[in-house]
Amino acid sequence: MKNHPKRHPESNGEQRFVMSEQADRVEKRRKKEPQAAGETPLRYAVKAVEDDRLLTCLETPNLTVAIKAGFTVSASAARKSSQGTIYLDGAAQGEPFLDNEKKVYNFDHHEGCVRAFTLATCEQILVMILKGWDLRDREWKIFANEPDLDTVLAIWLIFNHLNISRKDPLHIRFLYALVRLEGTIDAQGLEFREFTAFPAELLRRAQLVIDYLRKDEVQLKKDGLWEEIDGLEYTASILHKIDRIVYKTRDFNDFKGVSELARVDISEDKIVAVVEAESGIYEMEPQLQHLYGNRLGMVALRKSENVYTIRRMDPFMPWTLEAAYERLNLIDPAVRCAKATNRWGGSADIGGSPRGTGTQLTPQAIARAFRDALQKPNIKGQAAGLAKTALITAAVVSFGEICRLIWLLAFADNSPQGLLQNPGFGYAAAIFILTGFILALPKFRKSWRFGSGLPRGKDWWWLLPAVLICGYGGGVWMPLYYQKGMNLFEQSVLFILLVPLSLEFLFRGLALGLLTENAPIQYCESRWFLSWPTVGSAFLYAGAIGYLKLMMTGSPSAVFTHWTFGNIFGAFGFGIAAGMVRERAQSVLAPALFHAIAALVVFLTTAAWL
Repeated sequence: MKNHPKRHPESNGEQRFVMSEQADRVEKRRKKEPQAAGETPLRYAVKAVEDDRLLTCLETPNLTVAIKAGFTVSASAARKSSQGTIYLDGAAQGEPFLDNEKKVYNFDHHEGCVRAFTLATCEQILVMILKGWDLRDREWKIFANEPDLDTVLAIWLIFNHLNISRKDPLHIRFLYALVRLEGTIDAQGLEFREFTAFPAELLRRAQLVIDYLRKDEVQLKKDGLWEEIDGLEYTASILHKIDRIVYKTRDFNDFKGVSELARVDISEDKIVAVVEAESGIYEMEPQLQHLYGNRLGMVALRKSENVYTIRRMDPFMPWTLEAAYERLNLIDPAVRCAKATNRWGGSADIGGSPRGTGTQLTPQAIARAFRDALQKPNIKGQAAGLAKTALITAAVVSFGEICRLIWLLAFADNSPQGLLQNPGFGYAAAIFILTGFILALPKFRKSWRFGSGLPRGKDWWWLLPAVLICGYGGGVWMPLYYQKGMNLFEQSVLFILLVPLSLEFLFRGLALGLLTENAPIQYCESRWFLSWPTVGSAFLYAGAIGYLKLMMTGSPSAVFTHWTFGNIFGAFGFGIAAGMVRERAQSVLAPALFHAIAALVVFLTTAAWL
C-alpha cells in the first residue's frame, strides 16, 4: 500500500462528508442542465484481453490500463520493462524516471525522491502533457495498484492528453486548478490546501469537486469495503464523472467512438490499425487522424462481424493495397478459387473483404497479413528461419535414420523380408509419423501455411512435366536395394506411396510452411513467381536426397562413382517444381500426388532395365 501523509485528519472528517453531500446536490442540479450525463458519451470501458481485464478509452484505443490491488515491481524490473510501459503512483517501487529511449516511465512521489517538494502523480502527468507528450506513436500499457483520486486523475489525463494539449488554456483552467489542489492534498496533506494560493471562490469550487469525486472512495473505506472493489469498474465510473465536469456536451458533437481491435508496425513511422466503429470509413477519417496522427498508413474498419473496409490513409506511402489483397486472399479460408468474385479486392486506395461470405479472419490475423505483405524481406531473418527449419528437418530425418538402423538390427537374420521388416519402411514410416504428429499440433494447423487442406485450382497441373523430368534426373529417392524379399505390391506401397508421402509432408508441408513466416508465397489465383519458401525448402530437400543417395553406396569414399552432382541439381529442381505445385494448389497432397507419379515412372523404367 502507498504511504501517503495523513490526508484527511479526524477534525476534517465531518467537514469532508458534508462537502460530499453538497457535491451530490450539485450533481443533481447538473443532471437537469442540457449537458447532462445522458448526453455525454460513455467513452471508458473495461474489456477482456486474452486472460486479462483492461480499461480503455474509445478516443485513445492504443492506451490500456491495468489496475491490480497490491501490484508492484522492483525499480530494476521497471527499467527493464517492455517498450510502451507506464507505472503510476507506487506501482514501481523506485524513483520516478523517464526513459524516452525505451519508452518506459515511472510517475511517482513515494520512493527515491524528496517527497516534500516532489509533485504528485497527477501533476507530473499534466506537466508532461503541457510539454507536448504525445502517446499516439505506439501501444501503451499503464499499470496502477490502487484507484485513489491522484491515480484516477492521472489516468484521465493520459486518456485525454490529446484534447488537453489542443484546448485553449482559458477553457480548461479549472482542470489545472483541480489537478493542482488534488496533487497538493495527496502529496502534502489537507492542511496544505492554502498553499495553492487559489482565490477563495476557486478553492471552494475545486474542493467541492474533489469531495464529489471522492465521495464513494471515502464511504467505501469507512465501511471497510475498499479492498473488495473492482478497481477497473470503479475507475471507469470516476472517469465518466470527470468528463461531465471538464467537458461540455458540444465538445462531443463530432465524437465517433472507435474501438481498436489490432495494430501492427509496418515501418518505423507507419502503422496499420484494425478498428471498429458505427460510421463509414470516410466519416471516420477525421477521427482517425485525431487518434493516430500521421502514423496511420492503412486502416481496416470492421463494419460487422465478418465485413471489413480497408483504406490507404497516406497517399504518399510506398505501398498500395494490392500486396495486402494477395496476402489476405492467401490466408482467408473464405476465399475459394472457384469463386473469383468472393475475395479481398478493390482499388489501390480502398477495398474490402469478400462480398459473398465475408471473411473468416480475426482482426489480429488481418493486421498480421498487412505486416507480412508490406514489410521488406529481411535477409538476416530469412537466414535465421532457414537455419531453424534446417535443424527441425534434420531432427526428423535423423529420427528416421535411427529407426532404419533399428530395423536393420532387428530383422538382419530374417530372410526373405516383407514390407514391415524392410529398413526402408522403418525409415519412411518414422518420418511420416513424426511429421504428421508435428503438423497436428495447434501451432501448425494453419491450412494456408502448411497445406493441410484439399487441393484448389487446376493450373498447378502445368508443372507435372517439370516434376517428372526433375524426378527422373535424380529428384526421386528410390531405395531399390531394399526391394529384396518384397513382392510387387509391397514395393509399390513403399516406393510409390509411403516414401513420396513422407518426404512431401516433411519438405513441402512442414519445411515450406515454416519458411512462409513473413514471406510471400503463391496461391491458386495469384501471379506466378518463385518464392523464398519454395527455394529454401528445395535447398533442404536437395541436401536430404544427397544424403539418402550417399547412404545407398555403403561407402562415402565411393560417392563420385555412384552418383554425381547432377543428382543434387535434379533434386533441387524437383523441390522447386514441387514447391510451386504446393503453393498453387494450397495443399501438400498435390505435390505428394506428383511425387508418386514421378516415383512410378522411375520405378517402371528402372525395373525395365533390371
